[in-house]
Amino acid sequence: MEQEGNPAGQNHLVWRCGSCHGLITSVEGGWVEWLATESQQGDVVLKGLRVVHRFTNSRRCHYDFRQEFEQDGSIVEGLPLERFVGPDGLMLLLFFLAAGQMPKDDVLELAKRVQIPGYEQARELLQNAQHEGRITPAIADGYYLQVEIQELLRCTSERTNRVRQG
Repeated sequence: MEQEGNPAGQNHLVWRCGSCHGLITSVEGGWVEWLATESQQGDVVLKGLRVVHRFTNSRRCHYDFRQEFEQDGSIVEGLPLERFVGPDGLMLLLFFLAAGQMPKDDVLELAKRVQIPGYEQARELLQNAQHEGRITPAIADGYYLQVEIQELLRCTSERTNRVRQG
C-alpha cells in the first residue's frame, strides 16, 4: 500500500469517494461536502456529510446543486479535504460538533477517517471483522486503537500476499 503525505505532516493512505467509491489518492484530490437546509423552526440543519473527489473529470461525484435545491431546498456546501486534516482540521471538526448543526455520528466518522492513521483503509475490514467476531475493540464498537488497526491491515496484507503467491 502506498502512503500519501499531507500538509500537516501526517501520513494517510487513500480515501474512498462517497459518490463513485473510487479512490482519492491525495489530500489535495479530496473534497468534503454536505447539504444545508432550514428546519421548520428556522434553524440551519446540515446533513449528507461525505468525502468526494475534488476534481471529477468525467465522473460527477459532487452533489447536484440544482437537484438538491429542487428536492428539499438544500444548498450544497463544502471545503477542501485538506481543511479537515491535522490540528486545524481537528479543531474545525470539533467546532462542527460543538455547533450541533451537523449529525454527530457523521462528524465523528469523518474525524476518524481524516485524523486516525490507517482508519480509512481499515474501516470496512474492521466492521467486517467485528461483525464476524474476529476482533473485539478495546474501546467500543467503531472506536479502534492503532494496534488494532495496524494488526488488521498487516494480517490482510499477509493474507493477500499468500493468495497472490499460492
